[in-house]
Amino acid sequence: MSSKPHKGLVVVLDGNTLTPEKVNTVVAEKNAKVVIAPEAMKRVHDAHAFLVKEMDKKVLYGITTGFGPMASHIIGKSQLEELQYNLIRSHAVGAGKPVNEDFVLAAMVDRLNSMVKGHSGISEALVNQLVSFINHRIIPIVPRHGAVGTSGDLVQLAHIALALIGEGEVFYKGKRQPTKDVLKKLRIKPHRLLPKEGLSLINGTSFMTGIGALLICRAQKV
Repeated sequence: MSSKPHKGLVVVLDGNTLTPEKVNTVVAEKNAKVVIAPEAMKRVHDAHAFLVKEMDKKVLYGITTGFGPMASHIIGKSQLEELQYNLIRSHAVGAGKPVNEDFVLAAMVDRLNSMVKGHSGISEALVNQLVSFINHRIIPIVPRHGAVGTSGDLVQLAHIALALIGEGEVFYKGKRQPTKDVLKKLRIKPHRLLPKEGLSLINGTSFMTGIGALLICRAQKV
């Protein structure tokens, strides 16, 4: 990977055209920034508005119900946001040494790209939070041990989500420190999870995909 950063390098994410090379660029070029294509952000806005409208009319899995075997349990309106926080905190239970920072950053880029396809029902605020983390190189601590591919890379992605809400620990400028301290220093507010956002953050295979993207580029270089 290149060690000479290009000032002002921008990678545009639109949900459809991300390649391993683009993931590698964000990770390798320390000054690289990600931005969201306007049409992708519009899809995010429209999907979230649709979700809010449907929530008032229908029972929706993982939004107004519990998860898995608890899907038959209806969640009261006053607890919809709490449900998402509980999902993240209950799955952020990895163990062992932290995963390499490059791999975590690659996973964050892939997850962001997946979410801006406009099918997740997340808010624009969550998209902007993840963009801020990537561009400031705030890298969540993700423990090495935790199953992948089990209805998604649940444990690993939960640790990333934990940082977005201001909890857990991160690497910032080479130092491991509490997330809340870094966010306070950068004047970034912890994201407030809205209905479905916890589920949207962790129900996917972005962690293994991000790592795979970097390994493809490294193999091609070899």
